[in-house]
Amino acid sequence: MGFGRLCAAALALCFLGAAQTSTAAKELPSCTLAKCELTLNDAILLALERNRPLLNSRLDREVQRFSLEVAEDRYRPTFSLSPFANQDRIDRTAGLGARSVLRVPTGGQFGIHYNDTRSRLFEDSGSQTLSFSQPLLKGAWPGVATAPLRQARISERINVLSFRQTTASLIDAVIRAYRGLTGAMRQLEISESSLQRARQQLEATRALIGVGRVAEREAGRSEAAIANRELALVRARNQLENAQFRLISILELDSAIRIAPLEELTAEKLDTAFEAELDYALRNRNDYLSAGLGVDIAEIGLAVARNNMLPDLSLSFDWTERHTGEIDNGVRLNLTAPLPWNDRSRELQRMRARYALRKAERNVLELRESIGVSLRQAVNDVEVGFRLIELARNARELAERNLEVEGAKFSQGLSSTFEVAASEDDLVRAEQAEVDAIISYLDALTRLDQTTGRTLDRWGVEVEAFSP
Repeated sequence: MGFGRLCAAALALCFLGAAQTSTAAKELPSCTLAKCELTLNDAILLALERNRPLLNSRLDREVQRFSLEVAEDRYRPTFSLSPFANQDRIDRTAGLGARSVLRVPTGGQFGIHYNDTRSRLFEDSGSQTLSFSQPLLKGAWPGVATAPLRQARISERINVLSFRQTTASLIDAVIRAYRGLTGAMRQLEISESSLQRARQQLEATRALIGVGRVAEREAGRSEAAIANRELALVRARNQLENAQFRLISILELDSAIRIAPLEELTAEKLDTAFEAELDYALRNRNDYLSAGLGVDIAEIGLAVARNNMLPDLSLSFDWTERHTGEIDNGVRLNLTAPLPWNDRSRELQRMRARYALRKAERNVLELRESIGVSLRQAVNDVEVGFRLIELARNARELAERNLEVEGAKFSQGLSSTFEVAASEDDLVRAEQAEVDAIISYLDALTRLDQTTGRTLDRWGVEVEAFSP
């Protein structure tokens, strides 16, 4: 498939596993084998479509969803057939056995068994039996009997949250890589502009030397400035290539392709409120929700472990009708009570379950506190980050004016190439500082989205859990 078609194919995300990922459909720009123009949203679409680790996670979701379906079969009837045939030197016999079992949420089970045997020499025999058994203590009643199914359903919810987190982490990686590429391109533009100004300065210096207004040594300083600018340009190009490879690796594209970002580095002030952000985080963060579900699983495990400490008391009923018309039935009460000093494994199981619940509850509290600390830091970084952009922009404007002044003074013989080069260095540093401030601010916004669990909502990506 050509790469142009490949980009067009990214209009829709794959619906695989126990989750489906969707974004608003939009036209992607045309791509060639050498260049692909992408917006940030386009890059996210391609990553969600092509990133191999995410595709592997979708395959895992297929297995996880099927695992839940298997767990749901717990209260569906099971059937088995047992045909047989036997021949020896005395007789030839054949028969068929069939059995069906149905579990019920109380922990009991119904059974139907049919048996029919045919013999060449002896009288044929057969019977059909209806049975029911119900535990009364250990393993009894829905709270314990349905524990495996409830744990499977909760585990499925945790798996969905884990897939959501995997998807959000991929989006974060794409955003940072795309932003790094955009910043590297801006740094390259700064280096190219600086080199061009240095060459223009050399031409102006030679012109002034020709009319005797500046000394010959000034040309050497201008040539040295050009050499430094060329060195900075080579470094900027190398940084751009590295940024290209980082994004290409995430998008799983051919290494010969070069991505052209269509979005520039811009920053708008975002007002944030800690309390509102914290409330959103506690309702939407995947790891916090998973931790809460972990407490639910631990509580079920403790209930089961406590129930296993009880004696095994069960009531059973059998009704059998033979082919001769005879009917047998009976009621049994069975009790098995291991001596506690003879087998302490069940006490060990209960201890583990009790401590597992305590750990799960502490994990929730610890994570809540960690979210609060991380969120305060993220909000502070956003607030400070925009202020740094304003300061960096002001510094860059002052550096531009200072360079203009030094250039004018040099043309009148009132300055030297050293002062001009120093002013040029100040401007380059101010421009680079402004780019770094914008990227830092945008990264702070990304961290804020990541801390609050807003990444998927921010980019319109929906991961819908499979509903059993």
